Amino acid sequence: MNFKLIILTFVLFFFNTTFSQQKELHIEYNFYFKDYYPEERQISVIANHKESRSTVTRTIMFKESGSSSFEPKSFYKHFFKTKDSIIYRETNGHGDPFFIAEPLHQFEWVLTGNSKTILKYNCQEATTSYRGRDYIAYFTTKIPFKAAPWKFHGLPGVMLAVKTPDDHIKIQARTLQIKPYSGEIENPYPDIKELITYAEFRKIYIKSSEDFRNKFQSQLSSIGKKNQSMGKPRIRSELRMEIIIEGNGGYENP
Repeated sequence: MNFKLIILTFVLFFFNTTFSQQKELHIEYNFYFKDYYPEERQISVIANHKESRSTVTRTIMFKESGSSSFEPKSFYKHFFKTKDSIIYRETNGHGDPFFIAEPLHQFEWVLTGNSKTILKYNCQEATTSYRGRDYIAYFTTKIPFKAAPWKFHGLPGVMLAVKTPDDHIKIQARTLQIKPYSGEIENPYPDIKELITYAEFRKIYIKSSEDFRNKFQSQLSSIGKKNQSMGKPRIRSELRMEIIIEGNGGYENP
């Protein structure tokens, strides 16, 4: 975090806290992610002075298969942020889900001096690198909150847009409302019995992927096929913002 960002954070802290104790922020984002299947993604964020919840909605628009047409199916994923941590649900593609807790302060932002207007708000540009991807974000200090979609955190204001330089990921706010404070934001995971770290989940994910590949290669060998004739195994159906293994970074559309 550079010096200008530190000063800006300090100046805005006191005003933002007082105002946001009486109000809460609601933002709806459009979310584009270059994926294998045609799909729609949305993100909704609700934030107050204590916590926030970022909900990612994926509605997969299944392609027609023969004479049958499949109905769209929606999936929801929540990221619950407190003052110092974030809790969310993950899967390795097989078996039961895992619940992960991570510290909020993971992003090293650098202000570029550039700006753009989003929803009539003047937004400053900041950049960062995080787990295999570079990001360009736009945030405004004209709204007395600190909020952002997904895991993004650490900017002294409200993030209204973020993208990767290759445009494989694009998130941009389409609506923003400030409403009366309605109380604590509901934790989507109230009955969690065990939390693990991201490092622990990453080990589980990699092992699961390796086991899957080994099983795939074994099946090919048993029928006398070579992997070139069958193509690469698809490890999981959902792409990731963080790249853990080859294949998480994006698929070319068929």
